[in-house]
Amino acid sequence: MRKTSGFTLIEVMVALAIVAILAAVAFPSYQSYVRRGIRAQGQVFLVDLAQRQEQFFLDQRRYATDIGGGSGELSFSVPAEVSKHYTLQRPFTVSNAAGAPPTFVHALTPNAGDQMATSNDGSLLINNLGTRWRERDGDGSYAAGNDCRWDESTCVPH
Repeated sequence: MRKTSGFTLIEVMVALAIVAILAAVAFPSYQSYVRRGIRAQGQVFLVDLAQRQEQFFLDQRRYATDIGGGSGELSFSVPAEVSKHYTLQRPFTVSNAAGAPPTFVHALTPNAGDQMATSNDGSLLINNLGTRWRERDGDGSYAAGNDCRWDESTCVPH
């Protein structure tokens, strides 16, 4: 009698089921990891932009109104890895009114159809006070009950 070697159909199906279960658990975790990486790129860009705004303020005694290098603008551009996923709100939300303290709010909004928009991750914002938040309500101001800090893994209003 000859001994045959190989796998039975049941063994193959069990192995396939195990792989499918592992993939079903691992894929959402991978997507979350990718979103955190993309969000981190946007956050680094916004912090850099805010630091450049502060330097512009020290030099010009007012905040810049846009990027590009023209008069009253920062010589700066949005990196390709950030612009692939986010749109920088332009012109900037800046208040340089006489008599009032100058302010700015910079916002990165997820591009329509991008994974950051479809995951409802929210816009990234930073202001002249150094407040950093993600929001989904779109009002452009931080409210602890409606918005999330950058370091929160999921942005679900409280």
